[in-house]
Amino acid sequence: MNNKNTRMIVEAGICIALSTILSFIKLFELPLGGSVTLAARLPLVIFAIRWGFKKGIVAGAIFGLVQIALGGYVIHPVQGFLDYVVSYGFMGLSGIRFSKNFSKTTFIPSVILAYLFSGAANVLSGMIYFYDMTTAVKYGFHSFLVYNLAYNYSFLVLDCAILLLILVLTFDRLKNLYSLQA
Repeated sequence: MNNKNTRMIVEAGICIALSTILSFIKLFELPLGGSVTLAARLPLVIFAIRWGFKKGIVAGAIFGLVQIALGGYVIHPVQGFLDYVVSYGFMGLSGIRFSKNFSKTTFIPSVILAYLFSGAANVLSGMIYFYDMTTAVKYGFHSFLVYNLAYNYSFLVLDCAILLLILVLTFDRLKNLYSLQA
């Protein structure tokens, strides 16, 4: 194994560990459920920006497996796969570049895309495994799909906003952290 592969694996492990630690720092819980963390996905995003979206997807999927091992809520293997492995794996999409420039705004569209796809995996899981109109009606929704979208994206939008704020505020000072140095 060459030094670059070793470095990539070590960085993936560090980013997964940091994301795991940050996932325990809950800023608040929302009325529908779900909690907002202190940018728990940021280390995964940094890894994807540094190493590319393919390796970022793998790191995110491994983080999902770690979340399951640490007590993730799994009622069916496919549900666990969608809610954790696929959902967090999609965070690797934040490594897609939509511009040749390398600036604080270069990765904003890809981070938003990653959150949209991550939430879509959770919504799909919710529609298949957690369909419960009683809960939806309890919160004033007459459609489970609308409730499911509100539940999943309410905390993801806030989580994404916090992550993007930190990314933009720290980018210029930590530019070397965000770019892979040979």
